[in-house]
Amino acid sequence: MLFSKLSIVGALGFCASVLASDYQHVIHNDNNINNFEDQLVTTDDFRVLTNANAEGYQLRIKQPQSCEQGVQYSGYIDNLEQDDHFFFWFFESRSSPKDDPTVLWLNGGPGCSSMMGAWMELGPCRVNDEGNDTALNAHSWNSVANVIFLDQPVNVGYSYGKTKVHSTAGAARDVYAFLQIFLTEFDQYAKNPFHITGESYAGHYLPGLAAEIISKNKFAEQHGRLRIHLESVAIGNGFTEAQTQFKYYQNFGCAKDDSKYQPIFDDESCAEMEKTYPRCHALTNACYRYPSSLTCVPAALYCEKYQGGDQFAKTGLNPYDIRRECEGDSGLCYDLIAAIDNYANLDHVRQSLGVDPSVGKYSGCSDSVGYRFVLTGDGARNFEPQVAKTLSEGVRVLLYVGDKDYICNWMGNKAWSLDMDWPGQEGYNAAKDEPWINKKTNEQAGEIRTYKNLSFLRVYDAGHMVPYDQPANSLDFFGRWLKNEPLNQ
Repeated sequence: MLFSKLSIVGALGFCASVLASDYQHVIHNDNNINNFEDQLVTTDDFRVLTNANAEGYQLRIKQPQSCEQGVQYSGYIDNLEQDDHFFFWFFESRSSPKDDPTVLWLNGGPGCSSMMGAWMELGPCRVNDEGNDTALNAHSWNSVANVIFLDQPVNVGYSYGKTKVHSTAGAARDVYAFLQIFLTEFDQYAKNPFHITGESYAGHYLPGLAAEIISKNKFAEQHGRLRIHLESVAIGNGFTEAQTQFKYYQNFGCAKDDSKYQPIFDDESCAEMEKTYPRCHALTNACYRYPSSLTCVPAALYCEKYQGGDQFAKTGLNPYDIRRECEGDSGLCYDLIAAIDNYANLDHVRQSLGVDPSVGKYSGCSDSVGYRFVLTGDGARNFEPQVAKTLSEGVRVLLYVGDKDYICNWMGNKAWSLDMDWPGQEGYNAAKDEPWINKKTNEQAGEIRTYKNLSFLRVYDAGHMVPYDQPANSLDFFGRWLKNEPLNQ
């Protein structure tokens, strides 16, 4: 999901308990716990592990029960010095866990739980409409990879703590620390190619995290850190370069020849958007040149209001999928999100996952975390340079975008990718958009543009959450992307 209702979209408005004794057959048989030493078991729900190379941290781990029958772990990585606790849920690959790549998934917000991605989109078990059970997802991304879902920043979803994260840079440092502990713990997965994925505000999170990994990798060994084998970054319907994305709200919303769902706005609204964009452009220029709360907050507030915010609210449509009416009262426009909230708060679900008793009621998006990001103007900051840096370091980048999403629409994402200054810009801009054919169905599912290590994928008939709207097609492109297979063949 993109933003909590307080941030940019706000302008528009996962069974029974497993006891500690059960871990004797769960863990030692597959030799997963091979770097940490068992220090103590503090509760019946967790095995608590520490490591001399990760001073100040501990890992609380258990094996939950779910509709997925394969190996899975959930729990917390605890930063004991700061009293911060990051909840994760890990699923082994259904095919070849020892050989398949490892993938981190982050939802956006800022402030939205990655459990929504797990239970609504690409995870092994999807929550039903009633919010009281799950069903197996045949197109889960752990069909082809080992997948980690992480609730971050602190105080999002099942995570909790004292730190008040208010920026993408702060979030990136915490996620990097999480990865160091997790991949040290599960070192058999650390040897495999590693990919970071996510959607929406992850258009900020992922470039920031990639830059953090690349920077820290250069000094990892001499500082006693694990070198993370970052193979690729895959951003779904991302909010990455705000200035261009704001500009293309008008282009997308006023398009008259694209589909039966457009134009979204009337002529008067389109004229108002055109009239107010120059000031939005000037304000975001100031934010880009001198990034601070003083410059970026005004840019975010003005651009959100006048570049389609007020106008879109009047339509009654779902900003994440222009084919649908906005559902429910949450501001997130999907009744299923309320069902997920209900499921996530069931006692047996929380007990099975090992949710800490101190965690209050689960909510898909945290208003307070969203507020903190808004107050620093983080949303208006430009993360295109971090994407360019990632590309220049030889890491592959995929921008995949459902073409029925308004808020992070494909036109804006494609436009900033064409404008980006990177070593392959000329070749990328000269490349052709070619058909992407699903190998199993032999049907065209979208179009792909690729040059060297950058690819842009337009996904037909999908909204903001591509794995939700197009599960079979999303698994097709994702599996091929992990293998570095071309999507135009």
